[in-house]
Amino acid sequence: MVKKNRKFNYKKDLKKKWKQMKAKTNPEVKTEQLKEFWNTHKSIKANYAEMGLSADPNVTIGIPKTKVLLNPEVMEISKAKELNHALNESKETPALKKLLTEANKSTEKVFNLNENDTLYCIYMLEKYGEDYEKMAKDYKNYYQDTPAQIRKKLNLFKKMKGPYKKYLNDKKAGVNFLDELDEKY
Repeated sequence: MVKKNRKFNYKKDLKKKWKQMKAKTNPEVKTEQLKEFWNTHKSIKANYAEMGLSADPNVTIGIPKTKVLLNPEVMEISKAKELNHALNESKETPALKKLLTEANKSTEKVFNLNENDTLYCIYMLEKYGEDYEKMAKDYKNYYQDTPAQIRKKLNLFKKMKGPYKKYLNDKKAGVNFLDELDEKY
């Protein structure tokens, strides 16, 4: 019996393959809500099942096959109600409650413009008010924005809480922006 010599495959990155296998067996949980409830000694499926989550939504929800849709089985009303009741009963685990409360929190959208664009918006508002056609023809319109683009930029500036409020307060105080902006902008 002759032993066949194996040749080393240089195309395979064994270190990368080992790291991938390690990551699959011991995944790093990055979400704060799941870190508390994650058990490193259990598999991913077991951890998700314990928390009341689904590891594979395709299996949990399932898409009915066309064969089943074409030939539906006739079910009694009482059996259908029981099935529906069983599906609606969900186990409220602490992890699931924490995830739901986190998901239901309202987050406030933050609008940002860079400093040059805020100065541009202040300059245009001071000089032309709400006349977007004249703003488009202004010599400081370096990027040749159209009136619609300028309107969008100004609306974004007005949605920003800090800089727009500061602009309005300074305007009420009587600050002349055009002289200052000619030096800066």
